[in-house]
Amino acid sequence: ERKFPIAGAGPLRAGREGQGVGMLAPAMVAPLPTPAPDLELRGLKLSVAGAMGMAALGIGFFFLTNSEAVLLDGIFSLVGFAVALITTRVAALVRKPDDEHFHFGYAAYEPVLNLAKGLLIAFITLFAAFTAVDSIMRGGRVIRGELAAVYAVVAALGCLAIAAAQRRAAKRTGSPLLKVDVANWLVDGLMSGAVAVAFVVVVVVKDSAVGHLVPYADPAIVLLLSLLSAPIPIRIIRSNWSQLVGKAPNQDVQRVARAKIDEALAGEIGLEPRLRLLETGRWLYVQVYVVVGPERRDIAIGDLDRVRERVCRSLSEERTDIGIDVLFTADESWFQRATGCHRE
Repeated sequence: ERKFPIAGAGPLRAGREGQGVGMLAPAMVAPLPTPAPDLELRGLKLSVAGAMGMAALGIGFFFLTNSEAVLLDGIFSLVGFAVALITTRVAALVRKPDDEHFHFGYAAYEPVLNLAKGLLIAFITLFAAFTAVDSIMRGGRVIRGELAAVYAVVAALGCLAIAAAQRRAAKRTGSPLLKVDVANWLVDGLMSGAVAVAFVVVVVVKDSAVGHLVPYADPAIVLLLSLLSAPIPIRIIRSNWSQLVGKAPNQDVQRVARAKIDEALAGEIGLEPRLRLLETGRWLYVQVYVVVGPERRDIAIGDLDRVRERVCRSLSEERTDIGIDVLFTADESWFQRATGCHRE
């Protein structure tokens, strides 16, 4: 039965000269540069500037409105600013080639950073929910709803504009860092829009029969935003944790890899592939063991290299940041030994 896990990226290196059938004969593809790295960096710099501006806007309007919802938005942006600075450094780091200290490159920094982002967002969300409940129990807060609504509208438009720009950059680069940024800015913009609507309602009803409930509006909005935001860090944490612990990529990635291998080996008799895949950030590693049948034991090394070339070209059509090992053996047990689980 074929197995499909993922990990890796790298330039093509030829198999070792003199290796024959029954011996491990790898062809390694080292990390390739991310498409349009300058565009990715510009996108990340946009996030830095946008987060800094939104943080200043939110914290400044908090002192004018006394709204904890506005303060929460400003704190989110302030944290986003700090993380965005780190992200620009990581984006440059993951494009570096492998070296004597990191034999498989620096791709693992990407899920580590995204996991840290998810944990940080989760902590802020829980803290905001706790303070909102505490405020409700203390009788709520009096705020200046008109100014708070103005802030929310400006913040929503700004966040959605940045999200649109980041989405275009993410599509062109395929950057996981930008994809997370798009989600963050989009949700932030939608949340700010919802806050704007809520504050407009507060302004409308403050002199009505339910005006005595207005002090509870701000903490109630904070609590609602916290609950609505909860799935975001959960998804980020789950996805990046799976990559860090070496879980196989999703079924779609596995199916594509399998199809590409089958396409490359079409027409070959006596060559049966076994696959493992590992995905780390933008880096995809494909390990292919080709079990050589008795009828092909006389295959020449030059022919093995041509098979390698077809496999590498086929897989590279789908991903640019991809690492590929193609190994040939007459003994299938080597496939199990590769993970230390040899079975007699």
